[in-house]
Amino acid sequence: MIIRVVFSLALIFVILVFSLFMIPLDSILKRANLESVTYTLAEGSLFEGRINGVTYDDQFELGNYEINGSPTLSGAKIAFTNADASVSGVFKANIFNGTYYLEDFKTSAPYKTNGLGVINLEITINEMVIKNNNCQSVKGELSLSNNSFDESVNGEIRCLDDGIYEAVFFNSKGEEMALLVYRPGFIDLEIETSILKSDVSIFLGDRMGFTIPL
Repeated sequence: MIIRVVFSLALIFVILVFSLFMIPLDSILKRANLESVTYTLAEGSLFEGRINGVTYDDQFELGNYEINGSPTLSGAKIAFTNADASVSGVFKANIFNGTYYLEDFKTSAPYKTNGLGVINLEITINEMVIKNNNCQSVKGELSLSNNSFDESVNGEIRCLDDGIYEAVFFNSKGEEMALLVYRPGFIDLEIETSILKSDVSIFLGDRMGFTIPL
């Protein structure tokens, strides 16, 4: 009797999950209450679809994405990539506890500064856990590089409260070289001047900072 009950519940769950994957992608997104995320076009389904003109917070244009999804025992797994494969990752949802996961995420972006020109930022997230629209934990790394740097520097990502993220960067000798703090709308970046190829400490001191609007 118990086996039959478990089997019946499992069958119902499988049917519900597969039904979700058959619903048009646009209908799912409209009911998802995405808040800060908007898009211009959604085609296909969670199995295979396309989302165009993705924008975050009405100011960050994220581009167009292809998605490929599959059901899991706890919900769904969706792989995504943009047109030139410069952004890719896997999004997982646990429908039982309302937890979301971002895994194997990679992207890079150039940011302009007043003092050093363009700073290149590479982001790799092995796993980020999201619940109630807040980051609960994150395992990942940021890499900073610039033509004026002796070498690129790397730091682990930390998620703080209120959508704030932080990373402390170290060089290959394990010396702290920079601090990056992301807040919605801008990035605060401080770097040690010793990271620069030219010795400018006599003019700028040991540390210099930038605020980068997004």
